[in-house]
Amino acid sequence: MSSRISLSIGIYSQVPYVIPGIEIPVYCIEELCVAFRENAVLIDEQIMNKSLIEWIYRDLSLRELADSLLNIMNRRKGLGEFCRYILEYTGLFDKAAIIEICRKLTMGAGMSTMERQKKQADSLAESGNYEQAVHAYRNIIDKWNEKGEERSEAVLSVMGNIYNNLGFSYAGMMKYTLAAEAFRKAYECDDTPEHRTCYIAALRLSMRGPEFVRYIGMHHELGPDSIKIDQMMDSLGKEYEVGGEGMLHQIMKNTRAELGGSNVSADNEHILEMLKNKYRSGLPVN
Repeated sequence: MSSRISLSIGIYSQVPYVIPGIEIPVYCIEELCVAFRENAVLIDEQIMNKSLIEWIYRDLSLRELADSLLNIMNRRKGLGEFCRYILEYTGLFDKAAIIEICRKLTMGAGMSTMERQKKQADSLAESGNYEQAVHAYRNIIDKWNEKGEERSEAVLSVMGNIYNNLGFSYAGMMKYTLAAEAFRKAYECDDTPEHRTCYIAALRLSMRGPEFVRYIGMHHELGPDSIKIDQMMDSLGKEYEVGGEGMLHQIMKNTRAELGGSNVSADNEHILEMLKNKYRSGLPVN
């Protein structure tokens, strides 16, 4: 956690509790609640353990809360109820915020680590938190590369979507060269019309006209789509004043609309289902 909370219910512990799975240290009950909010999709049933309850009882001196959580755990209640009790007891967030946090907590039920990370990254990108989304997508990609994961068609489709959404996030930050590189990798993983169109659009915005023409001249397979992109940009430019970020996102939106999608995770449900099948079969995808 990047900052400490100075006021807390109970004692401010000298020894942190490290949240399993995401390895974030917290020193008081409020910091635990903030960790729930900021990492809701990544937190799973591992949080429901005696070590946490003992830490709350011993280090924070919140014995009533600890006893209630132990009762919830012994009655085999779900993750949502366990975390909701902590959030309501602490009173750091209002009712609407608690409902939203618990909704995200339960979204990850049954998901692999990779699924959870992708879901959180997609949520960040769709809400406009592009810098955080980039970090989340890069983390998934780095772990995938470090482990030398398989390159089956299904896995490459997943990685193509992750690279594509990474490009979307770079585009939101107006880093067109990085966006183009991410879209290129998406296109190489999974040659879909969306990935190819986004790659060309990012190239067009990251290069000067003559440089772009030379590049397309050396990559003839991109020629037909580049003409379409130029026409789309001309049309957008005539309709209204639009910056690079807005134009690229509008092109992506138009392309997804043509393909039957609507947002950064248009194929998310299909992709998550593939991930779940891989995860259940024991293949290494996370």
